[in-house]
Amino acid sequence: MFKTSKKIIIGGAIGNALEMYDYVIWGLFSVFLSKEFLPPQSRLSDIFFLFLLTYILRPIGSLLGGMLADQTGRKKMLTLSILLMGGGTALVGILPSYGQIGVASVYLLLLIRLIQVLSVSSEYISSISLLIESCDKNKKGYFGSWAAFGINAGMLISSLTGTLVLYLIDIHILPPWGWRLAFALAFITMIFGFWIRSSIPESKEFISTHARSEQRSLTDILVESISQLKQQFLESFVVFSLVLFGVATTVLMFVYAPIHMVTVNSFSHTQVFVINSLGLAVVTALIPVMGMASDAYGRTRIILTGTIALMLFIIPYFSYLTTGSFSQALVFHCLMAIPCASIFAVTPVFITDIFPHSVRCSIANLIYSVAAVLGGGITPLIALKLGERHNYSPSYILIIIGVVSLIAQTMYVKKINQNASRLLLIE
Repeated sequence: MFKTSKKIIIGGAIGNALEMYDYVIWGLFSVFLSKEFLPPQSRLSDIFFLFLLTYILRPIGSLLGGMLADQTGRKKMLTLSILLMGGGTALVGILPSYGQIGVASVYLLLLIRLIQVLSVSSEYISSISLLIESCDKNKKGYFGSWAAFGINAGMLISSLTGTLVLYLIDIHILPPWGWRLAFALAFITMIFGFWIRSSIPESKEFISTHARSEQRSLTDILVESISQLKQQFLESFVVFSLVLFGVATTVLMFVYAPIHMVTVNSFSHTQVFVINSLGLAVVTALIPVMGMASDAYGRTRIILTGTIALMLFIIPYFSYLTTGSFSQALVFHCLMAIPCASIFAVTPVFITDIFPHSVRCSIANLIYSVAAVLGGGITPLIALKLGERHNYSPSYILIIIGVVSLIAQTMYVKKINQNASRLLLIE
């Protein structure tokens, strides 16, 4: 039997791995999805527009899921979401094509994506809450980073799966429809994730808090959440900007960049998946290290360092992706993974721990989902359009969002320092 702490870490990470496996598989195989399920005259950007349509419902699912997590517990919501998410991804693997059932394939693909978005909207924040509420205060960075580890492990698994599937298709071991196997694999992940999550305990903080009070209605939670948002307006804006920056970084570097290298440079699909997989391996390995570093040196310091580094090197990065050789693109992609690890590891803990326990999932989920709609839904479309006009211009997206995030972080640090000074004067 696992120790309880190990079960909680695995349980928190496995759902995030499934969520990001799903997200990245849809992105990395967007060319195949477009050809298979959309009308013959459709363009690649049409599939990303379909993704954007489903993202619009994410804030609704996030708020509802967050309130339920604050009302009934983190564990129940996490167990339900993993079933719906994994089942939806697996269904894509057997979904009839446009050539077989016509426009019905488009609507079925849209329906599956809508169910997934609604079910997974509260997944990430609820898992982080479960992790940081189940450990000592001086280990929140390390425990919480395992949610980000799950996210990037899912990205890595999806990239490795894509590499293997495309290679097997290239050498004719798998038929052309073999890409569907990457989606069908989610069924196995779902079963394992459900088994892990059904066996973990609820967070200690949630149990201790709700043992002393009656269960609140969803209306009470909603009213308290709105009131808290008004009181913590600056903190809410910091969370929004950080999530927007983190999601945009993920999309640009690990979803859009592979497409960019194929369409703008001369790399094959297999080469691109190798580059992506190695970069994700570096990120995934460094995330727990960055989590421990945030416990020792402070979360804002680690986040600020990572943000500045990404802004400084994003243009040279896209330059190598556009005109560089395979080895140059590989090296630079792996180097950029280092500041990515600091952002991905620390931001989740920071944005969740900043709100009070009673409405933590409700507020953080809502802000996270709105930022994710912009960062994850609109960024690929903008990047594709900018990439068509100028090879380096997609990098400007991250610079602009980074400037906003830095301003917000600076204002927050100033506020914290002022409050600390006031406390010292009172004492």
